[in-house]
Amino acid sequence: MITTANGVDLWVEQTGEGDDVLFISGLADEAACWVDQVSGLSDRYRITTFDNRGVGRSSTPDGEFRIRDFAADTLALMDSLGLEQAHVVGSSMGGAIAQELALSAPARVRSLVLNGTWCRGDRFLHEVFRSWMWTARKADSIRDFLVAVNLWCFAPRIWNDGTMDGWIDAAEASPNAQSVDAFCRSAEALIEHDTAERIGAVSAPTLVTVGELDLVLPERFARELAERISGARLVVIPAVGHQPFQEAPDEYNRLLLDFWHGL
Repeated sequence: MITTANGVDLWVEQTGEGDDVLFISGLADEAACWVDQVSGLSDRYRITTFDNRGVGRSSTPDGEFRIRDFAADTLALMDSLGLEQAHVVGSSMGGAIAQELALSAPARVRSLVLNGTWCRGDRFLHEVFRSWMWTARKADSIRDFLVAVNLWCFAPRIWNDGTMDGWIDAAEASPNAQSVDAFCRSAEALIEHDTAERIGAVSAPTLVTVGELDLVLPERFARELAERISGARLVVIPAVGHQPFQEAPDEYNRLLLDFWHGL
C-alpha cells in the first residue's frame, strides 16, 4: 500500500503479528530485498518493509537528498502506521538511515541492528560511491550497471553458483526500475553521511554485523561503529559479502532472533 509520510508517497508492506520490526533498505534496494526475513520472522513479529524515496513504487521528491531526509521519511512512516516503538534493522544506506533515526527519535527505537554500514566515510569509500554514480550514467543497460556495482556487494559464491543471474534477471524485468537521477541523488547522500561525533548518543541495544567478504564496507567500518556505540556487539559473518541477510538468510535470521531474545 502507499502511505504519505513527510510529503513522500512510500510503498509499505506489513506482515505478521507481534512486536514490531522495521527493516530499512540500502541504496537502490526495494523492500523486497528483505523477503527472507519476512518469511522467516513474521510468524512471531509484525514485519514492516518499505521502499525508500526514489526507489520502487515510492515517489521521488525534487531537490537534493540527505540521510536525515530518509530518516525523517522513516519516522513519519512510523507515525502514520502507529508504530510507537520498533526493533529497527538497517543495511548499508539503510543502516545510515537507522543511525539518524535512533539519534533523532531514541524512544521509538527498541533495538538497533546495523549491517554493512558506517558512521564516517573516507576518500576510498567516497570514490567507490562516485564510481557507481559514473557507472549509472554511462552503463548501456541495467544488467551492465548491476554487474559493476554488485561485484562490490556479494561474495564469489553468489556469482559462481548462478544466484546473481536470477537476481539480475528479476531486476531487469521489474517495472519499477530506479531512475539514474534518483540513484545519483541517493548516492550523494551517502557521501555526505557522517554521524561519527554523534553516534555515541545512541542508547538502544545495538548489534553491528558485517560480512567477512564485504568489499564496499568492510570490517574496519563496522568495528569503528561498534566501538563508538556503548555496549554494541559486533558480529563478523563468515563467507558472505555486503548483504548477509540475502546471502545466508537462515543464519542471519537466527542472529536477529538471538539478539532480540537476549534483550
